Amino acid sequence: MTRSSQIITLLFLTIFLCTSNAQQNPQFTQYLQNPFVVNPGMTGVEEYLDFTLAYRNQWTGFEGAPRTATLSINVPTHLLRGRMQRRGGETHTGIGAFLYTDDTGPIKKTGFYASYAYHLKVSREWFLSMGTFVGAEQFRFDSSEAILLDNPNDILVQDFSGLDVDASLGVYLYSEFFFAGIAANRIFDQKLPYDSNGGILVTGKSNRNFNFLLGSRIALNNDWEVVPSTLVKAVQNAPIQWDLNTKLVYQDKFWGGLSYRNQDAIAGIAGLLLGNGFLVSYSYDYAISDFSGLQSGTHEIILGYRYNFGGQKCACPTNSL
Repeated sequence: MTRSSQIITLLFLTIFLCTSNAQQNPQFTQYLQNPFVVNPGMTGVEEYLDFTLAYRNQWTGFEGAPRTATLSINVPTHLLRGRMQRRGGETHTGIGAFLYTDDTGPIKKTGFYASYAYHLKVSREWFLSMGTFVGAEQFRFDSSEAILLDNPNDILVQDFSGLDVDASLGVYLYSEFFFAGIAANRIFDQKLPYDSNGGILVTGKSNRNFNFLLGSRIALNNDWEVVPSTLVKAVQNAPIQWDLNTKLVYQDKFWGGLSYRNQDAIAGIAGLLLGNGFLVSYSYDYAISDFSGLQSGTHEIILGYRYNFGGQKCACPTNSL
């Protein structure tokens, strides 16, 4: 391996392992439609089984840009026992799981997590939930998709992979008109080593990161409500990232909204709840950073199914987004 090729390889991996700290969890504009993957405390928060498939194609037109997908399911455990809550709710638990994949050029990440949450009724209208994700994540480097400028066929640039146990903790406070949550992810602070077999050893860290969610459901009249929210994300050695969102909902069946991510993008969101609990939602991110001229935006689609236990009129969120 030549000196210049070593430098390029080292630079690529160092840039990735450092910048990946800023986005180590799956990022979605529409966490409004898939909040379970944001905070494990939201496991089983609603009175239905929630099944969601989400796909994000980031920076369309840019080779090697991130592509992320998640598949999740969560439900209150009392519904699985065939028992509905009494009016006003009660202390209960929830279980769930989600699988995600995230590809960014030669970097491949796959994770699977199971979740559990305990929802404590603290007053007539308020619940405090505490939850956890526990699972494993595989990190892989595919050398066949790496671009080396000095020596594209350098055999010393090797594939590598690692499997690590991972966990998250979350707390979520909610009522029918207000919600707030904080979550700590990747609490084991795993290391990511890479040895090129050419004397170079790069070690990065999958740093702990945190997010804080705050929002409200405001009824405008019998048909319309507005849901403003913000999500703040922080990770060591990276700038704080925050989203501001507003969603307008009509009869719990149609919604549209706008989102702003600081120094990154503006997004538009639209979706609808179909018959029998199926939903579809789409968003488009328009980049406002210096990177905007190199790509043509980000597309994101969410498909969901809400299984309505007990024949309720509508499997609609009342304690989340």
